Amino acid sequence: MRGCRLMCKSVLLLNKKHCLREDIAIAVDVVRSEGHDLDVIIPWDSDDISRLFENALKSGANRLIAAGGDGTINLMTNLILKHDAQEDVALAILPLGTANDFARAAEIPSNKPTEALRLACAGEPVSIDVGTVNGRAFLNVASGGIGAEVTSTTPTELKKLLGGAAYSLMGLIRAHQLSPYEAEVILDDGKAEEGRLLLIAVSNGRFAGGGFDVAPKSRLDDGLLDVAVVAAPDDGRIERLVQEIRDPFSNENRILHYRQIKKLVVRTREPLPLNLDGEPVRGTEFTFGIKPGLLQVVLGGSQRPSATR
Repeated sequence: MRGCRLMCKSVLLLNKKHCLREDIAIAVDVVRSEGHDLDVIIPWDSDDISRLFENALKSGANRLIAAGGDGTINLMTNLILKHDAQEDVALAILPLGTANDFARAAEIPSNKPTEALRLACAGEPVSIDVGTVNGRAFLNVASGGIGAEVTSTTPTELKKLLGGAAYSLMGLIRAHQLSPYEAEVILDDGKAEEGRLLLIAVSNGRFAGGGFDVAPKSRLDDGLLDVAVVAAPDDGRIERLVQEIRDPFSNENRILHYRQIKKLVVRTREPLPLNLDGEPVRGTEFTFGIKPGLLQVVLGGSQRPSATR
């Protein structure tokens, strides 16, 4: 299957809250008129998604289009891997979320449903890496600490009103009441570091929180996790962090540390909130890893197969 060179049978899983959008209906009509085999299914709830996903596989679908944001993409990724279907189907994306951070890293058009759906149906998939944490897959970013608190507590109404800017706004509101986490971080070389953790971002993708470039060196096919750690300043002042953000790779940094690794273990005394591709989880120990080239995904722009290295 892999590239669908002969015929792609695509299935668009569309959240019911988007099913009456005229621009999506137009996009579906356009790509069908161009000869693409595209079915649209509308899950009623989260339990329905798994059943409809299985039905799509049984029907011979070899391309599944996740219509939504980072959480929807994460759900589809885990369903594909759960059913061991990564050799049979490719994942494509129609960005309809608030932040759309993975779509941004994958250079998939946002706010252009026809263009994005055409790419989803006609683009050739490329092998990309899949991040893992405690056995669960993620494609974009797992962020822990204050970043996860900001995202998980951003009101839905505020997300709708401000879009991706809602995350940064909530971050500013909470900046004066940050509580660090006592943590131990074990790198892939076995070296353990202890300290007070404000934020950790473990990235397979590049962007988080509605467009923040948390992993500027990241590529989706480099076989590496990009890890950014923000430690709590000894004096409690965060002005130095602003300076270090300007040069995140400096060996002189004392607060912001950036590494590219293949494995990472994080342990905390208190439960650490973790935002996994937009979905909140919590725990005191997380083991991160990377599975190179595990999933076939349709990408855009310079990420397309003809443009990759």
